[in-house]
Amino acid sequence: MISFLNYEDYLSKFLILTSFVLLIFITFAVIYISYVSWKDKKRLKK
Repeated sequence: MISFLNYEDYLSKFLILTSFVLLIFITFAVIYISYVSWKDKKRLKK
């Protein structure tokens, strides 16, 4: 029973860490896509 609780705690921490990493990755991806789109619009205006 104790090992199961430790496993559950480890799984919970792993899921929290994974969700933060994905959130940061998605944030950087959105910023990058917005930047590329902005640069492309600027290029097309010229």
